[in-house]
Amino acid sequence: MGTQFYIETDADTFSDYYVESAGGVADLLTQLREFGMLADAKPPHRPYLAEFGLTPDDFDGPVSDGKIKPEKAETFAAAQQAVQDRLDRHDPATTGIPHYKAAFNEGFLITPAALAAYHSRPADQRREAEQSGYRWAEWIAFLCRAATAGIRVY
Repeated sequence: MGTQFYIETDADTFSDYYVESAGGVADLLTQLREFGMLADAKPPHRPYLAEFGLTPDDFDGPVSDGKIKPEKAETFAAAQQAVQDRLDRHDPATTGIPHYKAAFNEGFLITPAALAAYHSRPADQRREAEQSGYRWAEWIAFLCRAATAGIRVY
């Protein structure tokens, strides 16, 4: 099992992505931390259906199927939006990629703010990292391609 990073687009395509194994993600997180590109931020609250007054009885079938009874559709839509807001949340005061966004494949949105930390390093340090045995140059190129869109982590 690993993690897949997709550039966020308006279309429902997954054409530009970067994949790491579980071990590769650990290496990536280490590199990100060493370059000051990883932030220790607390994950935002995960909304639960019960917080919206929803119970398993409000669904036609298993909750995981998402077949909500019509009278609860609006409430369920609000719960789904709360989940999406959690995944999309960005704190402009946070510099770098929040650790939880890169470490967990829940669909979090990563903004390209970490590139500023990378580019602030001396050129020789960047060059050395890019020439290392790790796929660092590939990762940085991927971040640069996503600079205007952001990345989803699955």
